[in-house]
Amino acid sequence: MSVIAPRVRTVAFHPLIEPPEVSGSGKVIRRLNLNESPFGPAEEVVVAMNAAARVSNRYPDGEASRLISLLSADMKVEAARVFVGAGSNELLAASAEITLDPGTAMVAPSPAFPTYKKLASIRGADFIGVPVREDGSIDVDAMLSAVTPSTRLMFVSSPHNPTGTVMRPDEIMKLATHLPADILLHFDEAYYEFGRAAGGPETLPILQHREGAWLSTRTFSKAFGLAGARVGYGVASTPEIATAIRKVRPNFSLNIMALAGACAAMGAREHAEDLVRFILDERDRIAAKLSAMGYRCLAGAANFVTVLPPLPAAEIAAHCERNGVLINVLDWGGANKSLRITIGATEDNDALVQALGELAAQQNQSSHSIAS
Repeated sequence: MSVIAPRVRTVAFHPLIEPPEVSGSGKVIRRLNLNESPFGPAEEVVVAMNAAARVSNRYPDGEASRLISLLSADMKVEAARVFVGAGSNELLAASAEITLDPGTAMVAPSPAFPTYKKLASIRGADFIGVPVREDGSIDVDAMLSAVTPSTRLMFVSSPHNPTGTVMRPDEIMKLATHLPADILLHFDEAYYEFGRAAGGPETLPILQHREGAWLSTRTFSKAFGLAGARVGYGVASTPEIATAIRKVRPNFSLNIMALAGACAAMGAREHAEDLVRFILDERDRIAAKLSAMGYRCLAGAANFVTVLPPLPAAEIAAHCERNGVLINVLDWGGANKSLRITIGATEDNDALVQALGELAAQQNQSSHSIAS
């Protein structure tokens, strides 16, 4: 008899294997599949993290007091409502931990960040995935209709991963005010800075209209170039919710270097703003080139572009991988499925365009050969 609980045995496991820097054919591997920043953090962030490494024999501040103080001032909310974690992933897990038991249910868009479904499965809860619209946007009415008496948690994200779409203010308001008060609304804003720079709404003032519990989580992984440091944070509707999140987090999960880097990043906003502007400009450039090749690019505002391709997505991804470019296939979007492509440095993006151009040329040549 296995000592592993059935609810854990049935959870799918997909190892996250680090790709090599150079392929077997000698090509540089360009990682456009994980929504990382193509650039590192600001220099002052690196300096702060190096200094913290010298005292890493000591445990970090378990309550992240300085970081929470900085975040509280920045978001203009009381510190008692702010919490942090080892990446926003840990905070997503904390939401599931404080709300879900066997027999309860979670509602989330589909497709969505795979962690949502995993968190429900681990806790023996039902996962109710609500299909997004054809344009990749979250269907708020369908989300509300999917709620049952057993629902305890709802995840939504804006910009939405993996489609990149941004929720409108009226959609957020409807969700906040119509979702029953006994359900925790978790607004996942991992791509917050990109959404705001693209004209998306500031969510916190809208969420304040909700009578029930809510929280919003964000991260230093994307706009601040700190994905490897794992620093997430959030704000809850009440100190009680924030305290519950703190209760279930492992002690000292946010390490001393990560804390120092995040605090320094708060004072290096210009670096993050420059990165966001670059990514959004490159996103528009690459989307235009892909559109010219027959790809349908979804309207979005994250550090990636999601496309409906003219050929099977798996075939395109395999061709790109042979050319040293990694992109992500989505099981959504029709017969050809779809692709989510992270926006990288200019040379990475150009390598992608070149690989796709070569594939298009091969397809045209093949078509002409058949026709003749």
